Amino acid sequence: MIAHSRKLISALIWIAAVRCTPGQSIDCANNVDAESKSRTGPGGVVAVLKVHSEDDHSKDSHQCMANYTLRITLPDGRDGAAGLIPPMGFTSSVAEWGRGLSIHLDGFSNDGQHIFGVISESGKYSFVQVFDFKRDGSHVEIQVQRGLSHLKTANCGSSFAVAGTNNSAEIILEPDTANLCRLDHRWVLDKAGQLREMAKTESFTPLYTPERR
Repeated sequence: MIAHSRKLISALIWIAAVRCTPGQSIDCANNVDAESKSRTGPGGVVAVLKVHSEDDHSKDSHQCMANYTLRITLPDGRDGAAGLIPPMGFTSSVAEWGRGLSIHLDGFSNDGQHIFGVISESGKYSFVQVFDFKRDGSHVEIQVQRGLSHLKTANCGSSFAVAGTNNSAEIILEPDTANLCRLDHRWVLDKAGQLREMAKTESFTPLYTPERR
């Protein structure tokens, strides 16, 4: 019985590790780029989250600017976001040089109409921001309030991942780890950025999982 339980726990950790796609992090500097690993949605649509940092030339502020862009590629190779994303990307920030910029792309909703991910920055104006980018080009960004304190209390890493959504269209977050933390702790994120511990009995719809071939 003990051996069986150990095998089950090992299998759950392996599943969590497969789901956990490490994000990419850079320090804000002039002409530095990074991109996340790609995520595949229904029908073979592929998305990649990119960040580009450079000197904030236009404002002559002598600060470092970060532009975040979501690249969407259709199965036939065409740009699935052509005409939807402004040249500056769907979100950007300007702050001190050398601050950490982290991007994490989690995936698609099951209908393929939403793409979820997490952006975070360290430094004087640090933040953690969850985004819901819709295929029609509209998008919502929610800054997580006191997010790191929730992770610290649960002793579960230092970053979040999107697990899915509930029946109220609220985003469900979990620790971005490859251990049982990812199975034991989840939070409901409201529109104001507040987190509520999700009860074990609450249900939610996980993000789309491509079929294995």
